[in-house]
Amino acid sequence: MTLALLAAVAIALPAQQPKKYEIQQPKSKWQVPGEIRQPKGPWQVPKGIQAIKIQDAKCEQRLVVGADALFAYDQAALSKDAEETLQALGPLLNKNAGNPVTIEGHTDAHGNDAYNQTLSEKRAEAVQAWLVANGFLQPGGAKTAGFGRKRPAAPNTKPDGSDDPEGRAKNRRVEVVVNTCK
Repeated sequence: MTLALLAAVAIALPAQQPKKYEIQQPKSKWQVPGEIRQPKGPWQVPKGIQAIKIQDAKCEQRLVVGADALFAYDQAALSKDAEETLQALGPLLNKNAGNPVTIEGHTDAHGNDAYNQTLSEKRAEAVQAWLVANGFLQPGGAKTAGFGRKRPAAPNTKPDGSDDPEGRAKNRRVEVVVNTCK
């Protein structure tokens, strides 16, 4: 090619190019943002662990799990979401393997004493059965106890005598008590 021909092509090209500050339209579909998903892995804290509170005393460790994370209201059968919480509880029990364990069930103040006693016992037994079935406890490796509404963690009513749903929710719980002195 001659120099004159190259100059002619160079002069013709800028006319075909977009203007310097012209906004171009995308040539393909835009990506629509989707739901944010948390990755699974050892670095992730399962949401179930958020339902477990650890209380250490001189000779015991209490792993307190809100019953609402395990059971539907007024039920003793484990909910479909309970497995994640109990999976998070398992390693905490494994750290204290060999120590005596008691699983305690508690209810709020709704219902009569006999009903709440039975419900709390069934809830403790359901948690024990799951922990045994999934290898976190040995068969016969834990006792169960139900306390119904006898040991509230919070008031069931407000000072004015009206219902306290938040307080009642704190009372619906299962406590896994590990004796750390034996």
